[in-house]
Amino acid sequence: MSATVPPSGVPSLKWTVAAGVAAFALFLLGALVVEPALNRLIEPQSASAGPLAKGQVVIGDPVVSGRYVSTGSDARTPLAVQVAGGGLTVEGAGRLTTTPHRLVGADQKADGARTFAEAMGAPAAAQIEIRRVLADEDSRLCAGQAVGWLALAMRRDGFLLMPVRQGPPPGALAAQDRLCAVRDFGR
Repeated sequence: MSATVPPSGVPSLKWTVAAGVAAFALFLLGALVVEPALNRLIEPQSASAGPLAKGQVVIGDPVVSGRYVSTGSDARTPLAVQVAGGGLTVEGAGRLTTTPHRLVGADQKADGARTFAEAMGAPAAAQIEIRRVLADEDSRLCAGQAVGWLALAMRRDGFLLMPVRQGPPPGALAAQDRLCAVRDFGR
């Protein structure tokens, strides 16, 4: 056998280089074309992408900030609030200072009998933010009672707000009479 002739069954150098170039080309195709396309299909659409019906509760991370006015059935006696960080100032009344407590699904219990979806009129797939009230300085959101908790369902153009009287957080063990009237706020 000669040293210049490869043994039988071993590919030539041209075939080895061609296979390596083809493998590298497939790798680049997957990394630059296929993977980004799959990621776009898998990731949920952001709240700002695509049209949403006005008032539709969104799933995502919208930020509540600025001035909002009560809408819907509250339009007869509108209530305006200014939201900045954990503070909620009710125009013509007082202020609430809050801190995040937890996130729950709207399909979870708000009290012993109803889910957040039933109590707030939010879709069962919505995410509800529960905020603990650190200070209620005459907010008048709960018929003269001190507010201890807020349940918020965010929308693109506002939010649903359900104040809860002081005591343990809303949930399956909460009494139904602790939940206050839900208010719908929009820009």
